[in-house]
Amino acid sequence: MIMSSNGDGVVGVIKTIQQSAKEAPCKKTVQKITYLLQEANNQRVFDYSIHFYGPYSAELDSEIQQLCNYGDLDIDITAHGHKISVNNLQKASGVVNRDDKKIIEAFSSKKPSELELLATTLYIQRAMPNANDKTIIEGVTKIKGPKYSLAQINEAIQELKNKKYF
Repeated sequence: MIMSSNGDGVVGVIKTIQQSAKEAPCKKTVQKITYLLQEANNQRVFDYSIHFYGPYSAELDSEIQQLCNYGDLDIDITAHGHKISVNNLQKASGVVNRDDKKIIEAFSSKKPSELELLATTLYIQRAMPNANDKTIIEGVTKIKGPKYSLAQINEAIQELKNKKYF
């Protein structure tokens, strides 16, 4: 799966996002793509709870900080957020399997706000496994308020269904 005890998984995810998107991802992107990976693989490596920008893992944030302290990752604070990059893409040991790479590539072109909506929608669906589209929409709207339109939430539900998340 995506994670290992020595941080290689986190480095691999960030490295794959960075290569796919052709730029360093922001913290929100890393958080949301890691959440989507975990859910696709039905493997809980990091605990997630709902946060201001959707599902968030303090454990993942701590792991990223630790990898920065070790010199494996860099965080650059920009006007567009905290950009996380792998220090040496060629030498970075983190790798992801082919299935995870496909998932990362499918999501890495999305804007952080789009990932926030997808991850929040999936979080609501996972919290209410028997939920229908209407109750998922209500849950997302309750958490996000007017940030996303009904059409955007419906598109997120459809995309997650198309990608076999539910």
